[in-house]
Amino acid sequence: MTQRIAHELDGLSWESPILQGLKEVDFFRDLLSTQAFEQEPHEEIQGFEARTLKKYLRKTIIDYTVKFTNSTKSYIGIYRESDERLEHVFSLLKILRSNGFAEDSRLTVPRPILYMPALSFLLMGKADGEPLRYVFERKGDPTSYVKGAAQWLAKLHGSSIRLDGVRSPKDEVAASLRFTRAALWLFPRLKLEIQSISDQLIALQEASPPRPRRPIHGDYHPRNIIASPELTTVIDLEEARMGDPAFDLGYFVAQTKMTHGTGQTIIQATESFLREYQETQPSVQGDFARTVAVFEAQTYLQRMYHTYYLLELKPNFDQISEWLSECKKCLRKASDQGS
Repeated sequence: MTQRIAHELDGLSWESPILQGLKEVDFFRDLLSTQAFEQEPHEEIQGFEARTLKKYLRKTIIDYTVKFTNSTKSYIGIYRESDERLEHVFSLLKILRSNGFAEDSRLTVPRPILYMPALSFLLMGKADGEPLRYVFERKGDPTSYVKGAAQWLAKLHGSSIRLDGVRSPKDEVAASLRFTRAALWLFPRLKLEIQSISDQLIALQEASPPRPRRPIHGDYHPRNIIASPELTTVIDLEEARMGDPAFDLGYFVAQTKMTHGTGQTIIQATESFLREYQETQPSVQGDFARTVAVFEAQTYLQRMYHTYYLLELKPNFDQISEWLSECKKCLRKASDQGS
């Protein structure tokens, strides 16, 4: 047997014994003998590659390419150190695929293969296409891909699926307060500006009438959307729960702007995304655009919290100033629509 094992450590000098074991050909050979692979070919492995795609906090994503005699298959493995969220993802993927998000649809989620709680390890099929982020980076016309992303989200929000966990209006306000506290601690010289933004944001959130809780993704941004001309597959459902659909839209718009800038192409793409969503989901309430703007504003604070508090990166004050400026624009927009 010709066997090739490639390990990309992405600059990491050390990996835990468990993680090293998950990337060995013998481990994958053992997986093939389980019932999870009863529909897979039982041929001998002819070639094997396992490489680390990303290591983020306690999560590691592994890309497997397995070559059999007559085929080559690709898989994605996710390892989380001492974390039970992957069990939630495994269950959710099965539920979604049983409710219209499988291969017979152009709006899908990956095929779950197995979850191993003892190893905190989830294996699933690899999605066809490329992250929407790469589409934006090519600086071509992303319209068709963005429309697919909007249609996928509208399909999720319009489904009758009930998810574990609920993000309530009180939770949304509590999140804003948490992001504010971290920002005030990190950037005391911006205290007045951050506190003013926070006061306006929370006032708008508390004044909003209760909205129906629907299934939401919870982390909907271009890295988690795998796009191709005919297919949109969404990954990373660890934050999925019941919540306000407007959250996913505001979050997507803000994350897209913060990662890819506010040039004309990106602004047009986010506008196309919002327009396609509302055309696909015509039953949205009249104050929906206002609520989207509020959640977009919150996401700028959340990104500051994530980047500079959780990841402890060196502050980029030009970047922070841009994010706060966009945040204030959203709050003005929401206030104007509410008056």
